[in-house]
Amino acid sequence: MNVSDKTNDRCEQIVAWVDEYSYLSVNQISVLCHSSDITIRRDLVKLAHQKRIRRTHGGAASLLRTPEIPGAFTITGEDGHEPVAPVRSDQPLFYRLDALITADLLPKFTGLMHKSGSKKHLPVIAESLPLADTETCVTVDNYQAGFDLGCWAGDYALTHWAGQAHVLDLTYHRPNTAARSQGFLEGLHSLAPAAELVFSINTQSRYDMAYQLTRDALSVHSNINLIFAMNDTSARGACDACTDLGISRDQLIILTFGVEGPAMIDLVAKGEWIRAAVCMFPEIVSAICIEAAIAAYNHQALPAQLVTPYCITTPETLSHLYERTSAGWCLRWQTILDELCLPLPLNPDAPDTHRPLPRRLGFIYTFVEHDWYKSLAHHMTDYAGKLGIHLELLDFEQTQKDELNLRRNEIARRAASEVKPGDTIFIDTGSISRELAEQLRDRQQITVITNAMPVLEALKDSPGNLTLISTGGAFRRASQSFVGPPAEAMLKEFRIDKLFLMASGVSKNFGISHTNISEVTIKQLMLRAAREVILLADYTCFQQEALIQVAPITMVHKIITDDALPASIRLELGALGISVILAAM
Repeated sequence: MNVSDKTNDRCEQIVAWVDEYSYLSVNQISVLCHSSDITIRRDLVKLAHQKRIRRTHGGAASLLRTPEIPGAFTITGEDGHEPVAPVRSDQPLFYRLDALITADLLPKFTGLMHKSGSKKHLPVIAESLPLADTETCVTVDNYQAGFDLGCWAGDYALTHWAGQAHVLDLTYHRPNTAARSQGFLEGLHSLAPAAELVFSINTQSRYDMAYQLTRDALSVHSNINLIFAMNDTSARGACDACTDLGISRDQLIILTFGVEGPAMIDLVAKGEWIRAAVCMFPEIVSAICIEAAIAAYNHQALPAQLVTPYCITTPETLSHLYERTSAGWCLRWQTILDELCLPLPLNPDAPDTHRPLPRRLGFIYTFVEHDWYKSLAHHMTDYAGKLGIHLELLDFEQTQKDELNLRRNEIARRAASEVKPGDTIFIDTGSISRELAEQLRDRQQITVITNAMPVLEALKDSPGNLTLISTGGAFRRASQSFVGPPAEAMLKEFRIDKLFLMASGVSKNFGISHTNISEVTIKQLMLRAAREVILLADYTCFQQEALIQVAPITMVHKIITDDALPASIRLELGALGISVILAAM
């Protein structure tokens, strides 16, 4: 069988699978076909052009039927059972999930989740840091735990150094980690008032920063004998720096906050550099997060904070909390249940399944390389699995990018509906350009002028009866656009029915703004040539002012954006006579 035949057979199978399940992601198809994601994406483009599937962000949807509920489809496994929950990666999170657990995210992003969830309420549980509009925050008492560790350090300093502790504080400028450092220093001074803070350094919660800054601090201040690390990542950097500098273990001790995973438990057990630590118990935090999400899903009232327990542990007391087994370190749950106060009832071995349970939860987090989040992801998955709940693990940066792409794609689809037969339009270069061009591939009797290379690539072999015109000019690789005198001269000769404009910033006072002067000149000529100006901008562009003003906002006739744009801004724009259209999400 030649390559062409194999491709055709694979495409036929893809169409059959997509029609059967309504939607499949690229990854799911690649697993089914035993092919790479790149190959599958190429097949999907071909099938979309043949009008055999609908290409979506992240996968393909059937043209034969649409699920009754967004995201609803099932794939029967080899055992004949349905999976726990449907998946539609081309749908926003609020469609895919029943509740979301967030860890240390930007408030703007969690706010976006709630604005999106206005169509379907998406309960959000915060972990570590309280955030606006969340149901509750699952957190340790950072200040008190830091204070108690500081008291341990003060007692140690009095016993070993006559109270003369010289402290290097490896901190991070977030409310929770700053509270740890503050509590530690105040606890230390409560017992050892002569203790001295030599340096407080922001390690940005990174191993390499902690390693280098510890080396630098110890090289300059040889009297440092106590290092407080606000998390295990910083502690490991400090340990390795001390080892590489050849510092005696009798000369200096390191105290850490977290005991986040097996690696740090090993270090505490050895008792070399780490002499004491705050155990935050990711096993407990994980289960409480899941239980809080279940409670929120069932509309049960939750307090503003669910405070999880902690313990100060040393190499001598570690075995009271953890035991080493053939599977690694395991928490002694009976000790925890007997001695510590939990904010919600837990039965870690057999959680209650006789209650309304969500089908699908999400856990979205930053610092994916940190042991704390690795442990949370592992233990949440395990606990949710015992309840028959599927947990979707979401990297913050990728999730934010995917959500934004979904919104931009919907803006492009709505913008395409503005184009009528006989129109001459200009598509500006920008993040929404290519998707808008894809939406216009089959259109008849329209003329598309553009300075954007992605638009030219999308429409160059269009099956529709459209005329495609490039401005020409110097090619700017950074923005994949044509600029300069040839493009500018060409624009002076044209009259455009509709301009689909993109911009870096949109504000009431500074108007439409952009970052590159050569592109600004082109945009200004587009504006002069257009009868109607339609600005395509997602919510992140608003209340932003880029380097150079393109034009006053009043030059825009319509704005097509997404529903995360605050109502207050929409009202301001409406008062200026600008029509604001929200793309359906």
